[in-house]
Amino acid sequence: MSTTTSMRKRARKACIPCHQRKRKCDAEYPCGMCTTYEYNCRYADDTTGTASDGVHAPPRKRRSFFGGYRMMGPDVDDTTDTPGGDVHSSPPRDMGASLGGIRMMGRAAASTSPSPASPSQRYREANGASAGSTTSSGIFDEHKSRYAGASAAMAFPHVLGVNLGSDSPPKIRSFAYNFGIRPEEPSYTHGLLDNFISEYDLRTFSGIFFSAMAPIADYMDPRIYAQRCRGYYHSPRSTSITFTAVAAGVAALGSFLSPDRYPRESELVQYAKAILDDPASMRVLGVDHVIAWAMRTFYLRATTRPNNAWIASCTGMHLCEAVGLHEEETIKKMASVAGAAVVGHDADRLRRIFWISWAGHNLLSYEFDRWPVQFRAVSCQDIIPTPGSVADQFVRIAQIIPAPNSPFHLECHPSTPREELFERLKALDKVQVVHPFLVVTKADLAFCFYRRIYQLKMGISDEILKLVIDSGNAAVQAAEQLASEGHLFWNVIGSVFHYTCVLLAIDTPASSVHIAAAFRGLENLVQAADTGLTREALSIARHLLSLNVARKRKELAQLEAVDGSCQSFQAHQESETNTALPNVDWGLDWDQFLFEPYISMLSPNL
Repeated sequence: MSTTTSMRKRARKACIPCHQRKRKCDAEYPCGMCTTYEYNCRYADDTTGTASDGVHAPPRKRRSFFGGYRMMGPDVDDTTDTPGGDVHSSPPRDMGASLGGIRMMGRAAASTSPSPASPSQRYREANGASAGSTTSSGIFDEHKSRYAGASAAMAFPHVLGVNLGSDSPPKIRSFAYNFGIRPEEPSYTHGLLDNFISEYDLRTFSGIFFSAMAPIADYMDPRIYAQRCRGYYHSPRSTSITFTAVAAGVAALGSFLSPDRYPRESELVQYAKAILDDPASMRVLGVDHVIAWAMRTFYLRATTRPNNAWIASCTGMHLCEAVGLHEEETIKKMASVAGAAVVGHDADRLRRIFWISWAGHNLLSYEFDRWPVQFRAVSCQDIIPTPGSVADQFVRIAQIIPAPNSPFHLECHPSTPREELFERLKALDKVQVVHPFLVVTKADLAFCFYRRIYQLKMGISDEILKLVIDSGNAAVQAAEQLASEGHLFWNVIGSVFHYTCVLLAIDTPASSVHIAAAFRGLENLVQAADTGLTREALSIARHLLSLNVARKRKELAQLEAVDGSCQSFQAHQESETNTALPNVDWGLDWDQFLFEPYISMLSPNL
């Protein structure tokens, strides 16, 4: 009897990320698991330049001296690519000058005139930053696009290992963050985006988004975005799962801004939300996470309660810090990574992503009187104005807010909060904008300043009131223009409604002149979008107007009562005077009386 010995087939070699996480790998490059979760797919022992089954892997780079992490700072020599694909890095100068040779990211902020320490300055001092500098430092893990402060708990074992002379210091990981008693949450099953929207419909509604909203929310290059979408529909596994959340968010906003709503708009929103909430997706963060959360923030601001949108914007800000977009050195490193240009992540685009997210978050926070997310320091450079985009103007408006990390500074030093708000209103008035969305945004911020002045219970000059009223009048016209175009942004109805409230609060003859036009504008917007919320806004405005009228009538009745008593008293006095005085013939020629010899009758000295 013949015995057949079956040899167990050796499994194809897994890539390093799948091997470390004990996940099934298909041994392709990039493998499906790395593509889905945006891991840096790479293979060990690859001396031939190919991965398993002959699949070519990219030439591996020799990382920097510190365990593959980029230690950022002005003294670190940038790596340079050689024709063969290796990366050569010069040793950092002055080893041990900071944290055992690790150069940290950041630059000192521009010096300002001495002033008393603010709460944010005291916070920075308590966390290791000097009072005279806002220099930030950190470590950027280019494998996972992750930024960590130099004093972070998960970075300290690495820093300590370098200081102790280790050639392979511990990786930046959350050692002992918890006991690890339970496994991490499993990944959700998301399905494919093309189950919810066809390539044609995605192209259609994305076009509406880029036409209506991209001039302000200039997060992506439309051409590169379209290429990535085409790549997804023709090769889904080559596209990261997070980008599908971006595309779903863009399509949902395009549907919202379209007169013909996409029937499955809400499903697109839930699809993107499921990906963003997926714990597996959040383990390896990237720029697409920031963009996807920005799309979600805009959609929530346009459709639901302000608290939900504000929390989403806070998440976006925290992701900016987790990725490192607030640091200019990180941005330069991210832009230099191979493949960054293919997905449109050049340095200026990364700056736009940060500053637009920052502007939206701070406008939301200031409008609802919430404290915004504050960074230890921001060294991200300003965005460059480009044709067809007004994102730089949007950011400039938001920077006038007295917000943490804002590069805007008043030319003078007001002595009181009231004077500071006056000066910020004047600075806002100098920002010239034409885009109707920015006109209503500018008015919204003017109303924010006015509400704070109103709470101070102090006088307001006619000059300041005129600035507020002029902004409101411009907002009414811009809002009606946007409504006629079918672009029902959130602040279209909000700016006109709050303008009516502000006019009633100002309560002067100069403001009363504009109340009728403001109410007509509000009524026109309600007709453009006749919903429960718009009708309620109009109802509240009319109720406030009736209260104002009732108060004026009461004041008028009080004045009329006083005037009536005065007239009665005057009539009584006149009757008493007429009975007391003798009937004297006053029919004198006074012109003659005031000449000699009659004038001598008044006084001998005249």
